[in-house]
Amino acid sequence: MQFRIWTGITGSDVSDLTSIDAYPDNPNTTKELTSLDNPGGLGNYYGSLVRGYIEPPTNGEYTFYVSGDDETQFWFSTNESPSNAEIIASVPNYTTPYNYTKYSSQTSGTQVLEGGKRYYFEIRHKQGSGGEHFAVAWSGPGISQEVISGDYLYSEGQSGNYENQSSAEAYTLGYRVGYFDSTQGLSFNPEFPPLDNDSDGLYDNWETVNGLDPSNSNDADTDPDGDFLTAADEFLIGTKENNADTDGDGIPDGQEFAYNLDPLNGSDAGRDADGDGYTNLQEYQAGTDPNNSDDVPEDTGGGSTAPTTSGFVGQYFTGMAFDDFVATRQDATVDFDWGSGSPMSGIGNDGFSVRWTGIFTAPHSSGSRDYEFNLSTDDGTRLYINGERVINDWSNHATETFSYTRSMQAGESANINIEYYENSGDAVAQFAIVDQSNGNTVAQESTITAPDPDASSTQDSDSDGIPDTWELSYGLNPWINDASQVNNSSSVTNLDAYQSDLDPWTLESTSAGTGGGSTEPEPTPPPTTTGNVTLSWTAPSTRLDGSSIALSEIDHYIINYGQESGNLGQTQEVDAGTTNYTFDGLSSGTWYFTVQTVDSNGLISPPSDEVSQEVQ
Repeated sequence: MQFRIWTGITGSDVSDLTSIDAYPDNPNTTKELTSLDNPGGLGNYYGSLVRGYIEPPTNGEYTFYVSGDDETQFWFSTNESPSNAEIIASVPNYTTPYNYTKYSSQTSGTQVLEGGKRYYFEIRHKQGSGGEHFAVAWSGPGISQEVISGDYLYSEGQSGNYENQSSAEAYTLGYRVGYFDSTQGLSFNPEFPPLDNDSDGLYDNWETVNGLDPSNSNDADTDPDGDFLTAADEFLIGTKENNADTDGDGIPDGQEFAYNLDPLNGSDAGRDADGDGYTNLQEYQAGTDPNNSDDVPEDTGGGSTAPTTSGFVGQYFTGMAFDDFVATRQDATVDFDWGSGSPMSGIGNDGFSVRWTGIFTAPHSSGSRDYEFNLSTDDGTRLYINGERVINDWSNHATETFSYTRSMQAGESANINIEYYENSGDAVAQFAIVDQSNGNTVAQESTITAPDPDASSTQDSDSDGIPDTWELSYGLNPWINDASQVNNSSSVTNLDAYQSDLDPWTLESTSAGTGGGSTEPEPTPPPTTTGNVTLSWTAPSTRLDGSSIALSEIDHYIINYGQESGNLGQTQEVDAGTTNYTFDGLSSGTWYFTVQTVDSNGLISPPSDEVSQEVQ
């Protein structure tokens, strides 16, 4: 049976697992069970899922028993259909191994089953910390209480789709399966042909990892990521479904394949296939043919290539899952030991996360060399190179080092994302690159660059319609198409926010200088109106003393207004989440307005500069 595992998930309730986006089809890893018994040994803070079919040996009445640590649920269907499955036995908290009597819920009611008929089941298990295990046993005709063995278990299906394969086709399929499983950290399965539950030519592991449905044969001809390659094409080529740009070089997989570029090699975006002086990436962005030297981008006076800065650009967030964006800053290196302190103003000592973005260029002059990428962190970290996650330890732990080695050609470049979170206690995030040919640590300042977030550019490496520099400035990822994601409570996508000149997190105007100032909001009245006046302002980001003020610290605003300048005797309170207010039915004449901020401690800012509005 396939044993699916999701790591780095806090909590000990099954709902902590089932609520994540990656459940149930995108586990971090999979293992194999030969019986319904997980003896543990996987550590803390993970969730798991086992699903398949149980075939009883004979007709009769059966009873099921479950044990586990922590919460464990056993779902069982009246037939082969998963839609009919429901919980028939569960462990609400924890038990010792194979103890089936601590809670009454551990024992199912009597199940009348037919011998030789398959019944769908699931085991949903969540491990917090401490002991870890689960087991499902049964009793029935000729069976005393015992863990259900592999003699009665069946996985979700094996396809006959490969029956007429030639030896060459079988060899290439086996190679692709072995290579893919190894890169995903999946345990080796010598069984061939591989499981293909829906007989669509895409084996189950590949579909699961790529977000497809291994029970739906129709998805082989779909294109979920919109890169002009079907899922079947991507399986054969080796690219990723649900990632339009597998190598993260800014050119979608389908475009690279159509132009005879390599969608698995991020360095070819910087090359010039037709020798016309424009890189393949520049030609893709301009809509010209990279293989036709007569078809060149129109010279618009510059700005298509992003100005760069030395080292990384760091984006800092409150929350351990990039919950609320605080600020971007340029970090020449990632070499931080904050101890029990904070990485910057506006972020607490604990419970924060950081994403560092950069481009590494191999500094050697000829041939290929192996480079070892090392991350030492306390707590969780992930490393992406050209969009591929090569280090993944999203869990709480003391300082620990993780490594990944990659062969690179001379002058080859690779897009890098480092993701990090701090839970509590000490905070450490240190990154190093070692040249394996000589053991020397590579200088990050001279080999890593990033688009300059303080510069203006139209370069859009991930082709999501948002320039790289804008994404870096506003807490987005320039290497990943995140245009459709939403980072606010008003369902405004990142792309809509960019096109509307709004901060994608706060929906404040990006053209109004929201990055600084004082606690005094800046009200802006509209043109002259009849009876109605709409006042709008920008939420402050700093206090008068220069310290940061987060939006969550603002309790409400007070608008002072009246018809005598300097003597505004009327007030209107406005909620913190609103930065505009419309006054209706004002009498004719000139009206004057100021705005004040009230924080969560009751401190009130001085009034803003007075603005006036003529009402006819």
